[in-house]
Amino acid sequence: MTKTLLSLALAAATALPAHAALTAGDIAIIGRINNGSPDSFVFVALSNIAAGEVVYFTDNGWNGSAFRGATATDGDGNENLTRWTATSAVSAGTIISSIGGGFTTSGSIAGTTAGSYASLALGQSGDQIYAFQNSNATNPLFNTATQTHLFAFDDTNGFENATDSGSGNVTPGLTAGSTALSLAFSSSTSIHVKTSVLAGAAKTKDEWLATFADAQNWETGALPTGSIAVSAVPEPQTYALMLSGLLAVGFIARRRRG
Repeated sequence: MTKTLLSLALAAATALPAHAALTAGDIAIIGRINNGSPDSFVFVALSNIAAGEVVYFTDNGWNGSAFRGATATDGDGNENLTRWTATSAVSAGTIISSIGGGFTTSGSIAGTTAGSYASLALGQSGDQIYAFQNSNATNPLFNTATQTHLFAFDDTNGFENATDSGSGNVTPGLTAGSTALSLAFSSSTSIHVKTSVLAGAAKTKDEWLATFADAQNWETGALPTGSIAVSAVPEPQTYALMLSGLLAVGFIARRRRG
């Protein structure tokens, strides 16, 4: 009986559904090229991503309350906006390129009369790349109330409210030095996390974020491909179910001894 209850608790825990929407740090930008045709970047999934999830990327800087230049009618702000859709389920650890499948780099932006989707055009004297979701597909860059910010990458070695195309601040919900990185690489045209680091042992999401935040773990060169090893961390509900099972086991054991 004791083994049966414990087995049921563990089975219920492992059967929990994955969360549908992404949260801060579920993806991380780990490289960019700012003199390409077009400019490009790569990001890595640090959690599983369900098919159909949509992530927006922009090089418009955050001015403290919104993306610079975004208006009720202008959907791409003062710079550019691109959209990635997971055409199939993506496993944690997968590295994805902005010049690969799933990216929308042309066409109108719903609910706007100006601006269109385009590849990001990264400034060679410093720029930012922001990743976010929006539960409202209408003018996603402008509608801040429904945005969920996932990651921010800055190569100017400092965050500040955006006043021009090379400046930008940390977006809401992100943490500087973890889910918002600012590194001193504006003079390098192609930068990325070292391939030797990416090929290392499995790490949790938080451990990988700490690794990416260390400038010593970056290098110049061609952008990485393939995947990294991400260790799974049980969801909070898993611990609760396991604890319930263990408590039940303890209760039955005490009853038998009584």
